[in-house]
Amino acid sequence: MFQIVVSRSAKRDLLQIVDYIRRDNPSAAERFAAAILNHVEMLARFPRMGEPVEKRPGVRKLLHTPVRIYYRIDEEQNRVEILHFWHAARREASH
Repeated sequence: MFQIVVSRSAKRDLLQIVDYIRRDNPSAAERFAAAILNHVEMLARFPRMGEPVEKRPGVRKLLHTPVRIYYRIDEEQNRVEILHFWHAARREASH
């Protein structure tokens, strides 16, 4: 089983997404945050369930509509590092 480590920037991303949802529907924001974190926890058992990201060696992405979860697997440390949570409504960036 892999340890899940969430980077500072990923935490900031998730807080921004949840805060945005919270403006319109606080209970939906909490449900969404819980659902996305449950999805991330699946990476502890199945770290390769996401697909590799083109042009970013070692980076994978997992979709939790409408959010893409970018992460890296560290085999030596036996951990998965969550790099970013990217909402589909944001402009496309090269992650």
